[in-house]
Amino acid sequence: MGISVVFTNGEERMVPAYMLEYLIRENRIVAFRRTEGWVQIGRDPIRKSQQPLSRPGQRWSDFLYKRNAG
Repeated sequence: MGISVVFTNGEERMVPAYMLEYLIRENRIVAFRRTEGWVQIGRDPIRKSQQPLSRPGQRWSDFLYKRNAG
């Protein structure tokens, strides 16, 4: 699935979803479109990169359960 992005030169283009994190990290884009609207890099909150699990054998489902359990 493609995501609309605005490159630093002002060009708007669709890119594959898997490229979004790379483009953000490399400062190649200034904005991208979510279902709620445009997200401006450096102004609007964006998802943080995933961190390694804290202990061996821990699963993402363990993390999600603890986070939702409050």
